[in-house]
Parts: sequence; structure tokens; C-alpha cells
Amino acid sequence: MIKNYSIYTKLIILFVVTFFLVCVLFIVLLKIEGSAYNKEESLKQENLIKNLLISYENTSGAKIGSYLENSGFNAIQNPHLVKTIRNNGQLLFKADGELCTLSSLKYHSNLYFDIQCKNFDGLYEDNTSDRVYNLLLIGFFSFSLLVVFMYFSVLKSLEPLKKLRRQVAEVANGEQPDFLDYQEDEVGKIAFEFQKAFKKNQELIQSRQLFLRTIMHELKTPIGKGRIISEMIKEDRQKERLIAIFLRMDSLINEFAKIENLFSKNYNLHFKPSRFSAILKEAKEHLMRDDFNKVVKVDIRYDALINVDMEIFSVILKNLIDNALKYSSNGTCELFCCKECFTIKNPGKPLAEPIEHYLEAFTREKHNHQVKGMGLGLYIVSEVCKLHNFDLIYFYDDGKHCFKIFFGDKEK
Repeated sequence: MIKNYSIYTKLIILFVVTFFLVCVLFIVLLKIEGSAYNKEESLKQENLIKNLLISYENTSGAKIGSYLENSGFNAIQNPHLVKTIRNNGQLLFKADGELCTLSSLKYHSNLYFDIQCKNFDGLYEDNTSDRVYNLLLIGFFSFSLLVVFMYFSVLKSLEPLKKLRRQVAEVANGEQPDFLDYQEDEVGKIAFEFQKAFKKNQELIQSRQLFLRTIMHELKTPIGKGRIISEMIKEDRQKERLIAIFLRMDSLINEFAKIENLFSKNYNLHFKPSRFSAILKEAKEHLMRDDFNKVVKVDIRYDALINVDMEIFSVILKNLIDNALKYSSNGTCELFCCKECFTIKNPGKPLAEPIEHYLEAFTREKHNHQVKGMGLGLYIVSEVCKLHNFDLIYFYDDGKHCFKIFFGDKEK
């Protein structure tokens, strides 16, 4: 399985690999150049020794030493170092004359010219340096500094991404951050475009809220008038029916307002431990069905204590029961409550689509035109369960649709 590494991780890997390859390349080049330089210098010293033996055959070693100093060689003055080099150095070339013995020694990658005569003794080092080797060293350190500079420069350029990510998270939590202090680079342009999209989205939300509030206000006005008129009806049966209808309409509008405020982040959930029986009592009041006990078989095996927003979650339980009754083949459903979950079952045919399809907004069974509604019931249930960190589980068993809400400890 391929892991998705972050940009920072990829950047670090890129620069580490680049720096490593550059180091390897320069080390190889330095070794090649050093080896070539030593080989060339060794050949020069070999030719120099041969020429000196011919030119200064009958001359004292002091004159040879003077010639070497004038030719760019430095005499080693430290006796201990001279002894160490002669004992541990690698002999590259040696020539014996009548008065002197001349040899070329290599010690710690440096070449030395050794003169041992009857009346003179000296060890010399060539003070000329390898220009190509030095240029390679300068190039290596310069390129290394450039790579390090570019690495920290790119990291600094990506630093606003952390700020942008934090601000995006704030937007997701309903906050309104200020997208300021961004430079005119790629990250700044992304932040600017996100700010434009955020403002446009806020305007759409405000327009939607204003539209919905206007509609609800216009609906509540005739409902209120209808309530007043219904109170004037003398016949008790007709009066009760009309009052029940207007109460139902008013309840639906209030419920719709709560859900809209919840999903538009204008409502904060107020969690408190509540018994399932109390939540069910609230749901029964929202459902407003006189035949509730006849059509819903309730089996509270354990009156669980659930940490919920009573006002919202009772609406969710009402939606689940209402949905089960709507799609039940015999008009009834069953409700079971255990210690860590509650389940609602209703008989019916298997679903034509996967359950994920019905958890989307405005989704209904295509072939069931007798069922009224906008197809928001299960969508609202699913979203509110997510806000409560509960699991909504569906399965079809023994000819029954089963919706289970698990509110127990998930780590067990």
C-alpha cells in the first residue's frame, strides 16, 4: 500500500537525497583528481631526481637543497616529523648517486622529496597546490550552502500553508478568520481565492436563512389565524381536529427551524445525560399520534443513560419511528433499547438501493408514491448521529428493516 506523504516529508526526502548524491559525486571527483594529481607529481619528482643526479652528480647536497627551495619546495624543520615521514612514508622512487641518495616519499596523501648525502640531510615538501582540487572543494562547499539555503527558503515559503490549514479548520468549526498577512505567491493566491469562496458561501447561507425565516414567518401567520378561528367553532369534534392540524403544522415548522439552525452552525448542541425513556416521551409528543402504543411495540430492556441534546435527539428518534411506520408493510414497528444501543424494526421489502443512497438528502423510494415527505428523515438522522459521535447501523434481517444507533463505548 502506497503511503501519502506530506509535502514537508517529500521536500525533506528530496533535499536529503540531493545533498547525499552531491556529496558522493564531489567525493568521487576529489578522489579522482587527488589520485591524478599525486600521480602527476610523483612522475615530476621522479624526473626531477634523475635530472638532479645528472646535473649535480659531483656536487654537495646543500646545493641540491638550495635548488629545491628556489624551485618551490619547503624544507621540513621538525626533526620528529622528518623521522616519522621517513619511517612511515611510502617509497615511490629512489635513486643513488656517488654522493647522495634521492627519493620520493608519500605520506598522508602528500609527496616529499628526501635528500640524504654524506655532508647534508634534508626533507622537502612541494608547496604548490592542486588548483583543480581546490576549485572542486570550493564548488562543493558553495553548492552545499546553496542547497541548504534553498531548503530553508522553500520551507519558509511553505510556512503559510500551516496557517492556511488552521484557518480552513476554523472555517469548518463555524469561525470566521481573517485571511491577512499573505504574500503575493502561490500560497497567498490560494488563500485569497479561498477567502472569496468563503465570503460567497457566507452570503449564500445568510440569504438562505433570510429566505427560510421569511417563509416560516409567513406560514406562522396563517397558522396563528387558523388557531384563533378554530377556537370559534362550536362543534367540539371539528374544533379538536382543526386545532390538532394547526398544532402539527406549527410543530413541523419549529422542528424544521431547529434542524436548519443545527446544520447552518447557528445552534450549539447542549449535551446532558438523559434516560432513553425521557427521550422517547419527547419523541412521542413530537410525533403526535394517538395510536402510538398500538402501532409501536416498545421494549425497553435497559433504560440507558445517553449523553445527548434532548431537544434535537428526540426529533431524531421521532424521525426514525415516523420513517419506520411510513415504510412498514403492516403499519407497525418495534423499538428495542439495550445498554449500548437502541434498534427500530419494521417489516417491508428489501431496499432497491444501498443504504448510503437513502442517507443522502431528498432521497425517497422511487416506486413507493404513497409515502409522503421530502426524503430528509434518514439524512437528518445520519448527520445528527455524526454530531453526537454515534454509529447509525442498518441491516435487513428476517424480512425486517433494522436501524440501530450505537451510543456505547466504541473501544470495547
